[in-house]
Amino acid sequence: MSAAARRAWVAAGRAGVVVLVLLTWAAASRVTDLVPGLEPTLDTLVDGFRDGWLRAGLAATAQAVAVGFGWAVLLGFPLGYLLGRSRVFGELFDPLVAGLFAVPRIIFYPILLSWFGVGMVAESTMAALSALFPIAVMTTAAVRDVARGPLPKLAASLNLSEAQQLVKIYLPAIASPLMVALRIGFSVALIAAIIAEFFAARAGLGLLAARAYALLDLPRMFAVVLLIVTVGFAGNLALWIAERRLSPDHS
Repeated sequence: MSAAARRAWVAAGRAGVVVLVLLTWAAASRVTDLVPGLEPTLDTLVDGFRDGWLRAGLAATAQAVAVGFGWAVLLGFPLGYLLGRSRVFGELFDPLVAGLFAVPRIIFYPILLSWFGVGMVAESTMAALSALFPIAVMTTAAVRDVARGPLPKLAASLNLSEAQQLVKIYLPAIASPLMVALRIGFSVALIAAIIAEFFAARAGLGLLAARAYALLDLPRMFAVVLLIVTVGFAGNLALWIAERRLSPDHS
């Protein structure tokens, strides 16, 4: 099968999955009142953007996720790199990072609320804490895999500085697993922000979904959930495309 034919089959398969989901949704809405129809849900989605309440919720959630994910990358990558490169640093902090990685970060949200109050700072910090550890742990594993190979010996023979090794050796070698870590980190940051908005927030998609559920406004609730799914899908798709372009076997 040619590359063009394979891409056509893949595109058709993806479109088929979307059609199957929509057909399942339509069938479920006819069977139970707990699932609103596709048309009223989409009408609510359009009305929400036109009236502004969905735009405001999306902007609040996007800001919390962007700030939290940004801080997670800025802190998680250096931490993971140091854990992977330094044996002493790894022996000291590996158990701590591994232990904190297993702790549900949502239990820290009441503490963040007591420190920062209800608002963007607490939400973005929650997103950052949640995304930081998967990014750090996956970066550590990727760096250690490279360190066990021949490239560091080549770098030492060329007398490359630490900064040169990072740029010329490690970053190209770990580009693909690093992008996977970023995709996971983004997803976790989005989940954390939404859950935080369910608990306590002044704005955001999670708050809108919680309010719609409390009022049993199913079309509104499904519209918000559909928007959250779209945001998560779009963010992961963008990072996946970047991962594909950075992959050494990308053609």
